[in-house]
Amino acid sequence: MVSSFVEEVIKYKFFVHIFKSGSIKAYIEIVEHMTKIILTLIHFLILIGCKSSIESTDYFGQAPPDSIPIIFAPDIVSVEGRLEHGISFTPDDRELAFGVLNKDDFSGKIFYAKKIDKKWTEPVIFEPLKSECAYLPYFSPNGKSLLFTQGKADADNACTDIWIVEKVNDGWGAPKKLEAPINSASREANASMTSDGTIYFSSNRNCEGKDNCHTADLYYSKLNDNAYKSVDIISEFVSSNDEESIFISPKEDYIIFCRYTDNESGVDLYISYRDINNHWVEPQLVDETINSKDWERRPFVSIDNKFLFFSRLQIGEKGINESDIYWVNASKLFKPFVYNALSDTTLRIGEKFEISVPKDYFKDIDDGQLAYSVNHHQFDWLNFDSAQMKLSGRPTVAGDFELTFTANDMHLNKTSHKVIVTVKK
Repeated sequence: MVSSFVEEVIKYKFFVHIFKSGSIKAYIEIVEHMTKIILTLIHFLILIGCKSSIESTDYFGQAPPDSIPIIFAPDIVSVEGRLEHGISFTPDDRELAFGVLNKDDFSGKIFYAKKIDKKWTEPVIFEPLKSECAYLPYFSPNGKSLLFTQGKADADNACTDIWIVEKVNDGWGAPKKLEAPINSASREANASMTSDGTIYFSSNRNCEGKDNCHTADLYYSKLNDNAYKSVDIISEFVSSNDEESIFISPKEDYIIFCRYTDNESGVDLYISYRDINNHWVEPQLVDETINSKDWERRPFVSIDNKFLFFSRLQIGEKGINESDIYWVNASKLFKPFVYNALSDTTLRIGEKFEISVPKDYFKDIDDGQLAYSVNHHQFDWLNFDSAQMKLSGRPTVAGDFELTFTANDMHLNKTSHKVIVTVKK
């Protein structure tokens, strides 16, 4: 590629020399060769960019998965007979942390690996926490700190607080327990952070003072004047079941968590998105290609939104049989969601109308070019222009009519939303 580019430049200099003699033919040839030089250079830059992209997404040399989850890094990270849970990468994909659970007393250790000279080190116990009972590591979006949970002093291993350890120069500093109101007298489980420092976490503090209550809910705390001064519950997600294992996207535009579903499928992953009013939409079960009859927990999504990592637990009569970390292409994780919906509307018989449909009716985390459709063919008085995103027509009958808007993404995922059009006399 480089030699080809040099050859074209040499030719260009030759024709410039001829052009000075006044040849029109030489002028035309100069233009053609300038075009060749530009196209060659563009091709060269694209190849460089592709190579850099490939090199920046090395996950222990593992072949990327498709839409069916597979065990991540067998015998390196996911070791048969060992209970791995919870994994996180720094945004530059050069550091890794994951948890390992002790089968006997359910104490925990965090393992850590680092990429040096394009080669990953062997995962070993994370030095700053080697003497601690620690779980569920999550790197901050800037990679400069690590959130984790640690067993409370003088308590069993099921009761934990949220801690943080920050980078100091090329190493890590001393771990620090987060102050109230994030931590409480109750159990605080895993925590995840946004780019602006907001911390999302699970806690069963709502059970304080209640008998036989063990339900965990999801909370968040915003960074204000470099401190966490208040905590709010995510009311949209409250249910009679546990919500935990939370992952918040750096942009705070989607959230993944686990919830006990039923006795047949146990614990599954759910996903929710923010709409135009900054509300979380109704959580949806993650695609059935990802959820299974085993327990899916501890989600983490790569910084480029290409891969979902999670823990899958096999539960038997005597407890946990196996716990491995899986990963999967995110093509079936992210689906179109209702972002800026059209409201129900009222029309009059015989009156011509035109309604603009929001161009951001739906959004998709990994696809910005959604294909829209509407069941307008069911009504002979209604037209839909998908290019202009307009509904128009002249109603001929009275009644309530159900319009179904559907968005399809490039991965063949689709989502529908219904709007009621009332036609009055």
